[in-house]
Amino acid sequence: MYLVELYLEELSKVRDKKTIERIFYQLSKLEELKPLDQRSLFEFYEYLRKTQSHRTAIQTLQEIKRFYQWLSQKGYHYEFSEQAFRELKKKKEFENKARKYFTEEEVEKILSYIRTKPKPFVYYLLCVVLLSSGLRISEALSLKRDDFKERSLITEKGEERSVFVVKVKGKFAKEREVPLVLWRREWYEVIRKQLDSLKEGQAFFTYSLRFPKSVKLLTLSRDAVYRFFYDLSKELGMNVHPHRFRYTYAVWLAMKNIPPNVLKEFLGHSSVRTTLEIYAQAQKEKVLDLIANL
Repeated sequence: MYLVELYLEELSKVRDKKTIERIFYQLSKLEELKPLDQRSLFEFYEYLRKTQSHRTAIQTLQEIKRFYQWLSQKGYHYEFSEQAFRELKKKKEFENKARKYFTEEEVEKILSYIRTKPKPFVYYLLCVVLLSSGLRISEALSLKRDDFKERSLITEKGEERSVFVVKVKGKFAKEREVPLVLWRREWYEVIRKQLDSLKEGQAFFTYSLRFPKSVKLLTLSRDAVYRFFYDLSKELGMNVHPHRFRYTYAVWLAMKNIPPNVLKEFLGHSSVRTTLEIYAQAQKEKVLDLIANL
């Protein structure tokens, strides 16, 4: 944009070359000059967060704010919501200033990549179970066919639906029951098909490799899983650590207003304090979504 070039040319008289390059990169995120009212600024922040940390996104918005102030001095008036910017700056994030949970778009990206690339289907199944149960990776890999029970429930609309519940042996050998929250209806058939293919007592994440003259049965190991997610992270250019599925399950349920004490039992937390931290994160996300949609 011509005005960006003019702005940078003026800045270059008082700023060093490296700083100008940084500002140019930040302003390049603004693909067109447009008013950034409250809603637009929140939407733009979410766009930035797809590739930037909270801190970096705020720095980018700060530089755009300075640019808009310069434009105003030159007679070009574009709105920049100070109120929305203040709200975004107050937004507190957890460790490393980064969002721990996956967005729906990121989940779709991960699952689609696994399905379309020559990856064993068992890894797709693992992602579905992790996202639907919030289990720790050690808990998930210890599941057997017999740990799955199917129950029938009546919905508020009077419809009968089947729900899978898994029996989990968590930390310190403490057992709990966790319902599988199948965020997509097709996942029910994925679980059902796997269960039908297994024998009693068989590990749930058992899969077969076909060779020209034989078929070999294998069971997912912890080392294989971590290697897979390490490689997947590099291929997708994003952090796909398996624990993020657990955090996603927790945040998504909290955003559906599942009570903290219930969520605590599902997750197997020893202290409700840990659950409340996740719940607080989810409530902040809901508030931002609400403000953005006003």
